Amino acid sequence: MSKTCPKKNKMIHSVSLTRRERFKYRICLILLLVLNIGIIGAWYWKKMDSKVPGHIYLFQNQDAQMDFGVPLEGSCNEAENVIAITNGKIAQGGSQYFGLDRPVRVRASALGSYQAELKLFGIFHYKYIQFDVIEKAKVMPSGKAVGLYIQSDGIMVLGTTEIQGEDGFSYEPAKDILQPGDTIRKVEDTRVGDIDQVVALLQKKKGSRVKLEIVRGGNVIEVKLEKVLTKDGEYKIGVWLREDTEGIGTLSFVTEKNQFAALGHGITDIDTGKLVRLNEGSVYPAKIEDIQKGESGSPGELIGSVSLGDSNCIGEIKSNTPLGITGDITGSEYQYKEAQALPVGLKQEVKKGKAWVMCQIGDEVEKYEVTIEEINVNSKDNKGIVIRVTDSGLLKKSGGIVQGMSGAPIIQNGKVVGAVTHVFVNDPTGGYGTFMENML
Repeated sequence: MSKTCPKKNKMIHSVSLTRRERFKYRICLILLLVLNIGIIGAWYWKKMDSKVPGHIYLFQNQDAQMDFGVPLEGSCNEAENVIAITNGKIAQGGSQYFGLDRPVRVRASALGSYQAELKLFGIFHYKYIQFDVIEKAKVMPSGKAVGLYIQSDGIMVLGTTEIQGEDGFSYEPAKDILQPGDTIRKVEDTRVGDIDQVVALLQKKKGSRVKLEIVRGGNVIEVKLEKVLTKDGEYKIGVWLREDTEGIGTLSFVTEKNQFAALGHGITDIDTGKLVRLNEGSVYPAKIEDIQKGESGSPGELIGSVSLGDSNCIGEIKSNTPLGITGDITGSEYQYKEAQALPVGLKQEVKKGKAWVMCQIGDEVEKYEVTIEEINVNSKDNKGIVIRVTDSGLLKKSGGIVQGMSGAPIIQNGKVVGAVTHVFVNDPTGGYGTFMENML
């Protein structure tokens, strides 16, 4: 007789939510949906913003073709005989309408500044585009290595330090009063141009307190501090100072009026990283004697010598800005030559793909192939172009981009479109460039 085992009943529990819990659950789902939409929207907005510049240069009486591929509708109130913006939209009521979801052609006949409003889907205000119409530009790309010397407008403070007084005690009179990057312009109402003059004025001033006029962050400030009489009989204030800066860079281009631009970035103090305030500066010939190849984590460098002295001066530096240095070229070997001149390409003409850089790695300037990998038309600094060195000759000589190549002109489709500005520290085969229009 067989026995059967009784079946065990399984207990199935159903989960039911209260009305309040269901409401909370739905709210959470809605919030997650809104959050996702917000993240996607912010990402798309940022991507769209990187495609559409807020400021565009145009050459007078020259068509500019632009293809942004974004869902923006634009309108411009200027007459078509002044600036014409067309891509199939019809002008109505004195205004021109155009869409940026397809290629657009812009042509301006009059110099000046004009504005167009952009709306997302033709409904929501997005931003304004400013068109600046300028005369056609042609420059002679250079690529030559040059020596650059800058005398600062005042004396730059590198830092403060302790000094020992004649009484044997240590003092730091400038601590918390002067900061690295400050520029001393006056000592007791006397304008100073070199460190020796500062030292002489400290000895001349009677009393223990001295008044300094300094520039900090663009602001003029007056400070007072105590002088310390040291064992050698001199008054000191305990600061490290620098009065000039020099180095090797690359000449980017020369205009028909023999005005030059170089570097693509400003000359900064090596210790403070601050832009040097220019008093006067000069350009000299440079000879490249060796190359320190770049490696990951260690940028390379052009090593050379500079022929200083008035008789060797080939140019005068007139300005030192975050976007490069400019001035006048006087040396005939470096001056403008029509046969070597090329038209300037504006940022909307720069394309991803093959390009060339001109630089002096040895005795002569040569062209080397690079690839433009990224373009940020809205870049407000000197990093709007990302390039990659593909030329085997340059990679063999220098490992890629090295210090001293800053300012090397970038050529694409027969136009000067930019200049090299920075090397990637962890990858010397790549680096940044600035648009040529930033240096004009």
